Amino acid sequence: MTSIGDYNEIMSDRNLFNKTVYTPLSEAIKILEERQKDPILKAKIEKLLNGDIPEPLKQIGRHGVLFRQIATPNFETKWFIELTKDYNIETNFFEFNSDKFTSNNYFKRSLGQLRIHKNKVNKNGNNIEEKIIIIDFNKNNGKKLKDIKTFWSESLIDFHRKLFLILDYNIKTFYFWDASKWFKENGGNAVNYYTNMLLLFMYHGILFENFLFTESEGEFTKNILLPSFEKVYSLTELKPLIVPIPPMDEEIEEDMHWHSFSPKIKSLIN
Repeated sequence: MTSIGDYNEIMSDRNLFNKTVYTPLSEAIKILEERQKDPILKAKIEKLLNGDIPEPLKQIGRHGVLFRQIATPNFETKWFIELTKDYNIETNFFEFNSDKFTSNNYFKRSLGQLRIHKNKVNKNGNNIEEKIIIIDFNKNNGKKLKDIKTFWSESLIDFHRKLFLILDYNIKTFYFWDASKWFKENGGNAVNYYTNMLLLFMYHGILFENFLFTESEGEFTKNILLPSFEKVYSLTELKPLIVPIPPMDEEIEEDMHWHSFSPKIKSLIN
């Protein structure tokens, strides 16, 4: 079997999508450990990748990966860190610092417009939040993320790294890896580099992700993720190991909660 089915059908049925794409964490760990005993599979994957394995994944082990353009300790990341710690999984952040900023992408926007949740809800049950803009959106649209600075002239990447410290994370136990060069050398465009990235999660680690069906993200899920997933499946006859993370629905308000921050970070905002 080399096909995962009709993309439109998969996108119209969330349960079918989840069954097709994701693997429960406990099962993913068992599968990873079994695959890592198979030298033939290792050789096959590394041949497909021309031996280009990212540094964080070169040593065999339980590697968990969260891929975001800039790693930042929002509630989604907090969940990822706690889960990897509970299951004795290495915590790795793959970043894409050379990606271009656009305020139309909800995650990239959340890097420049911080949502602070105060652990209180309004009468409708929604989180009460404060929004703080820390970059000039008009000036920075289209710029590479690594070239963007805050209103007080601090690198946006450095600012988000400091947030880990203010929230008392020991970042020495994490691996932050800028995949920009790797993406460029592995196809340059999203379809090509995403296929190669998914190949990494056949043998070398587990990807933690939530592929949304929202208006802004649905096109990526359908036109990039599913073709890449199918290509990997056709090459290996195995599924890449992808564990779902919240939110597992399409409620934008809920999405924004997971990309918001603790009030404690306000001490770093000038």
